[in-house]
Amino acid sequence: MSERVLGVVEREALDRARTRLVALRVEQFRLWGDIAELERLGVAEQTGDRSSVRLLQECGNVDQPEAKRLVGEAADLTARVSLRGEPLPPRLPVTATVAESGEIHSGHVTVIRETMTRLDRVDGLSVADWFGAERTLAEHARVLPPRMLRRYAKALIEHFDPDGDVPPEGEGACDELQVVRRRDGSLAFKGHLHDPSDAEAFLEVIDGLAVPFGPDDPRSLERRRLDGLKDLVHDARRPGGLADDTSHEHPDTGTDDTGTDDTESDDEALIPEPRRPEPSPRPGPVDRPGRALLTITMDHRWLQQAIGHGTLDSGALVDPHTVRRLACDADIVPIVLGSRSEPLDVGRLQRTVTDAIRRALNLRDGGCAFPSCSRRPRRCHAHHIRYWFHGGPTRLDNLVLLCRFHHQLIHAGHWNVEIHHGRPWFTPPPWIDPDQQPRLGGRPRVPL
Repeated sequence: MSERVLGVVEREALDRARTRLVALRVEQFRLWGDIAELERLGVAEQTGDRSSVRLLQECGNVDQPEAKRLVGEAADLTARVSLRGEPLPPRLPVTATVAESGEIHSGHVTVIRETMTRLDRVDGLSVADWFGAERTLAEHARVLPPRMLRRYAKALIEHFDPDGDVPPEGEGACDELQVVRRRDGSLAFKGHLHDPSDAEAFLEVIDGLAVPFGPDDPRSLERRRLDGLKDLVHDARRPGGLADDTSHEHPDTGTDDTGTDDTESDDEALIPEPRRPEPSPRPGPVDRPGRALLTITMDHRWLQQAIGHGTLDSGALVDPHTVRRLACDADIVPIVLGSRSEPLDVGRLQRTVTDAIRRALNLRDGGCAFPSCSRRPRRCHAHHIRYWFHGGPTRLDNLVLLCRFHHQLIHAGHWNVEIHHGRPWFTPPPWIDPDQQPRLGGRPRVPL
């Protein structure tokens, strides 16, 4: 099927574009060499510009940040000379090799340089591990776009520095919400939530309320999120809501109506009015705030010894002290893949995935498993690799998380996905990769 999609003319045009992209990257590497030569010759001092950064700003008509980036890349990716005049390899030798071949570009280089600078600050990291990290980053950069490479780099840092940066005491004081009322009565506001668990809870609620009404919903994500926030405010002001200031008058009913039946439950209230009209809306009970449901992944030994970190569904890291605090007031959902209490295989009994399988998918894939996608788990579908209608089982090794777009792309039949050794692999069509080399998808993992 995929072989008939592109004709000869279209394939030639695609090949020319691919060749041009490689040539641009090779030329970029040559530019780094030229900049390194300017540094070696001290041209900036001779012209009175004092630094190569300032010289590049003038001769290249570029802004200072870009000139500084180019000088830094040239220093890391080109051969050096010791104080004795002896030739030395680049600071990032493997990255330099793949950059010279045109396989990666400056976006990849930025991620690698930032990661290696971060690893410079890890106590006890050996020279061998440092160069090993640079090598594996450069190898992954050949097949991953910069955004996905950054996710792998994050996992690499977590591997070498599991404790991370523990937030100091009183960090919650950094949280703030600035509200400014304008003369026309409108509000402008901005804020900051520092605690990853607070941020996780906020997004869970807001994004849940920001779901489009349907495919024809014209609102942007920003507008839908704000509408969801307004829904929360209006709901809080309803009888029995968090902001209802009349409940103290008649605590048994939450209303000042003395004619209310004494047998009414303490926590009865009106159901919030739906954002879209529904037939015959009727009042009913609303659950009051209870204990949070926390899904978190953490090595049990780390939690006991107060080391390492926990990982929320979003991929955000939390220190073990915060995990212990959250566990005091939350229902913990431990992620134990394959345990007897988590039936991860329901075979042909049902088509939809169970909660246990869904949690296992969230952990394994970390969101949309497609190699170039970073959609979070809540915005993904569980796709049967071998279709259920064709006899495919509802089982972890026959499922993969895909966002709406990539779900449709896979069903178009051009890409192929398979599970090997518990990981999803995606094979591109020939016009994307003539060699059709499989690409690893899912949450980045650092081999131990």
